[in-house]
Amino acid sequence: MTHAWPMGAVTHGDIALALADNDPSRMLEPTPEQRLVIEAPPVPSLVMAGAGSGKTQTMVQRIVWLVAAQGVHPTEILGLTFTRKAAGELRERVQLALARLRSEGLVGGDEFASPEVSTYNSFANRVFSENALLIGQEPDARIVDEMTAFALMRSVVLASDDTRLSSLDLQLGAITSLALGVARAMRDNQLSAAACESFVEEFRRVAELPGRGTANTPLKPVVDAVAILDELPIFVGLAERYQLEKRKRGLIEFSDQVTFAAEICSSTPAVVEELRARHRFVILDEYQDTSVGQTRLLGTIFGDHPVLAVGDPKQSIYGWRGASPGNMRRFHGDFRSRIVAPNEEPTFQLSISWRNDARILDSANQVASRLPEASDPGVTQLGTRPGAGEGSVSLAFPETLDDEAAAVATWMRERIVVDVDVDVDVDARPPSGAVLLRARKLLPLFSAALTRAGVPNRVIGLGGLLSAPEVVDLRCAMRVAHDSTAGNELIRLLVGARFQFGLADVKTIHDVSRSLANRDVTMASLADEVRASKRELATGDDEVPLQEALDFLATRIATEDRRTEPDTWLAGLSPSARQRIPAVSELIAELRRNSGLPITSFVDATIALMSLDLEVTANPGNMARVGNLDAFAEAAAAFSSAEPDADLGAFLDWVEIAAGDDSLAPVQEQAEPGVVQLLSIHGSKGLEWDFVAVPRSVEGEMPSTSRDGLGWIRRGVIPYELLLDAHDRPELPWRDAETQKELADLMVDLKERIKERNDDEERRLAYVAYTRARHELLISGSYWSAIHKTARKVSVFVDELAEAGIIDAPPENTLDEAPASLAADSVAWPHTPFSPERHERVSELAQAVAHAHDTQAAPGGALARRIELLLRERAERSTVTSVQLPARFAASKFKDLVTDPAEIAAQLRRPMPQKPFRQTRIGTMFHAWVEAHYAAPNAGGDLLGMAEIFGTEDGALSSIADASNADFAELERLQEAFLGTPWPHRTPSLVEQTIEFRLGDRTVVCKIDAVFEHEGRVEVVDWKTGRVPSGDSARWERQLQLALYTLAYSEHTGVPPERIDAVLVYVREGEEIRVPEVTGRAELERLLAEAEAALSAASPSA
Repeated sequence: MTHAWPMGAVTHGDIALALADNDPSRMLEPTPEQRLVIEAPPVPSLVMAGAGSGKTQTMVQRIVWLVAAQGVHPTEILGLTFTRKAAGELRERVQLALARLRSEGLVGGDEFASPEVSTYNSFANRVFSENALLIGQEPDARIVDEMTAFALMRSVVLASDDTRLSSLDLQLGAITSLALGVARAMRDNQLSAAACESFVEEFRRVAELPGRGTANTPLKPVVDAVAILDELPIFVGLAERYQLEKRKRGLIEFSDQVTFAAEICSSTPAVVEELRARHRFVILDEYQDTSVGQTRLLGTIFGDHPVLAVGDPKQSIYGWRGASPGNMRRFHGDFRSRIVAPNEEPTFQLSISWRNDARILDSANQVASRLPEASDPGVTQLGTRPGAGEGSVSLAFPETLDDEAAAVATWMRERIVVDVDVDVDVDARPPSGAVLLRARKLLPLFSAALTRAGVPNRVIGLGGLLSAPEVVDLRCAMRVAHDSTAGNELIRLLVGARFQFGLADVKTIHDVSRSLANRDVTMASLADEVRASKRELATGDDEVPLQEALDFLATRIATEDRRTEPDTWLAGLSPSARQRIPAVSELIAELRRNSGLPITSFVDATIALMSLDLEVTANPGNMARVGNLDAFAEAAAAFSSAEPDADLGAFLDWVEIAAGDDSLAPVQEQAEPGVVQLLSIHGSKGLEWDFVAVPRSVEGEMPSTSRDGLGWIRRGVIPYELLLDAHDRPELPWRDAETQKELADLMVDLKERIKERNDDEERRLAYVAYTRARHELLISGSYWSAIHKTARKVSVFVDELAEAGIIDAPPENTLDEAPASLAADSVAWPHTPFSPERHERVSELAQAVAHAHDTQAAPGGALARRIELLLRERAERSTVTSVQLPARFAASKFKDLVTDPAEIAAQLRRPMPQKPFRQTRIGTMFHAWVEAHYAAPNAGGDLLGMAEIFGTEDGALSSIADASNADFAELERLQEAFLGTPWPHRTPSLVEQTIEFRLGDRTVVCKIDAVFEHEGRVEVVDWKTGRVPSGDSARWERQLQLALYTLAYSEHTGVPPERIDAVLVYVREGEEIRVPEVTGRAELERLLAEAEAALSAASPSA
């Protein structure tokens, strides 16, 4: 080819040997496929990289080869990927590789030069912030996170005077979510409100097409479609107001960054020329996940440029957030080269899996073989690595869902849990496991099964947390306190474990609410005409809220002894309900009184009132204990910190949306050895485990049934033909219809094509799920569950794998109806939670407590109880209380866990949002600046602007808004002090990297500031902006955190601890403290065990 590279003096063998520390036995020379990618010509090139095919290593080798063999300066190379975690990993590996090549003399020049590696959003933000004034925008606009965006749109909805909103018949949270989706779709696709409204106006004309028969009867599908499209202008109006509010407040979103950056590049050729000159070579990772807006921006800047796009269309599973497998197919058109003939554009492949064993690859290839992209040029099946194990893929398909969960738990226990009677290598890394589900609502069920089987497990992600039973009860109680019409949530509390109302009593309460609605204030029945008028009103109700009915019944019960005649209102209630209704009414009243507290305080108060922390702690089968409640409290604290002015309703609406939306709670977890992680398949992408189970492989769940229906003929969806990627979406030629019947037929055809599109997306999900497993994969399903009245069918994926001989065929369903174990008449409710013996003993204890309470109770009612609680709180603050260490904690907390474990555990259990102390804020700002300094080598020694640093996707740095001029002055002094040391002129191999590892039976989360390599040794560095500690004790406490960092880095990289130096750098005073010997693992575990022992022995003082 005329566009091939000249031969370089440095060979791949030279590079491989240097990277192996000159040890030929450790050399990993590129495979023939990798060599082609590494030497890809300096023209737009596409790489089809299958799952686990070593794409990250190949990208590193590409960069190293460009520098070492082709003389490209490192700073001329740009690498983009999606997450900060992926960008950090790529940056670290590139810097390590370049450092080793420099030490061998294969790379010259500036030893501190490094490629720029960042996320797509960070790159778009940099283009925008550097050139914002060119399009009349403010460069220092603050980026909002999902919580802030939701809260802002919710306030827009509440402030709207659009009377059409009431016609939507939707909850506030649902309207907010739909309007936010429309706003972002309009921004991503550069749509104006006028364009949307014009389309709706044109589409309304289909109602005028001839209908059915001589009567010209309108067809329901057409009438419904027009009604749905008529709602779009409502959401468009909210979107317009939302954009105005953002600009008024100086806020932008990630989608704004991309749109504004594209606008800048389209209108200002000089900006494009400068970017192309700065970034001579570009690598685009995970290209299949880019949105149409991102590809447009990148194509505008880097068309006909040395771009290497790496991706896998089979792993394109984020269509719901704008990604499309069509991006890969369109790449050569979007980045067209002027020197390469059409159809001769370079396309490469990486088809060897370095992760999966053979049988797992067989299953992944089988399920992906029917994808439309499987026949695209350059897309081939994954092949096994040399020396790969056989692996195994097995099937479990019992009758019921509960049996399926038990089978998955047993399978995991046999592989994850160490048998104490079997000799094992204590130094061996425990295996990792994951349960991946299509729907997060079943995560708690499988977690409970694992817990019963004694398997350590953790549900990952906010959605799974919100499904935990104790968190559901907490959410329901909070919603009941906030909204008197929250009937469903109130029923959950009534029939739950605390009150255990029978269904007959619930029906009676419901009947009372309906009866009250038809009576006036004197309790006389309303006249028929009044009832009819109420029904005609838009706000008319056939019943009063259940809360009001409960309060009414509680009052009747309290005054029953004053009446001589039996109370007919109470006639349908059981004796137990009469006892419990007053308690429920009082609980709700107390919840209402507390609902005006700050959100986090209200969470704490509700947990206490519901005794949820006591219940989960007392449950021996609940391994999470208060962990889920703690995590929910942390989520509340994060929301309050992001939106301090938001009310309880905003938080509860946010929680409802987050419970069903993976995009609002992205997963960035690492596999935990010895622990089974439970998460959604969407959240698993980019991760891997030794053993993986993929349950619910039944039709309707895996694959799931399409919820898209008629595609764009849905609430809050922009018509496909208005989108920039309309050519990749099913078309509805509605303008060609001459009758409503023809249009209805076209809509049926559209629905079928959308179903086919959904089936393909589900197949990609299965491919992603299967390829997460290294060694063993379990696919499971079941026919029957209490959730469905009819039997589920076996998944098409299971049938295909069985036909291919990869797994055994599932047993046939031999039952015509649900097994007796699922029959409704076999379930007694309320159920007794104890055996007869334990129930008798618990009853005796309860009576003793009640007797003690009666003998000690004092008059005063709720006010007296509140005073008593305040006095008790004051007393408890002065006592030592028994607490449990959290299962996961940050390394920065270890010193406090060792020296004052009760205090730090209390903080973790009940986190409170608070503005950080000034020194904490300055420290956070300084660490972010140092990270930006190392990530932007072209900035030299300049003091980077705050907009460059804090205008990223890091919502955690939102406290920068509270920084004063004095804070910035102090930060500048720290910057100058730092630039006066040798550290800014060195190149770190790692910056702000999070690593998790196991210490005892806990997981320690380490966020390492920086790691450097120097003269064959590794230096783990911790920046300190405070004062140098005085005294041996203080210095010993400071080194504990570095000891954890050293151990984490050693286990993460395999570098022996004795080759790692620990350094504390006190920037303000320019002093370094090199710890000659950090505390080792054995001593760290002893300290942790002592802290746990001290807590278990502690008890309240008299």
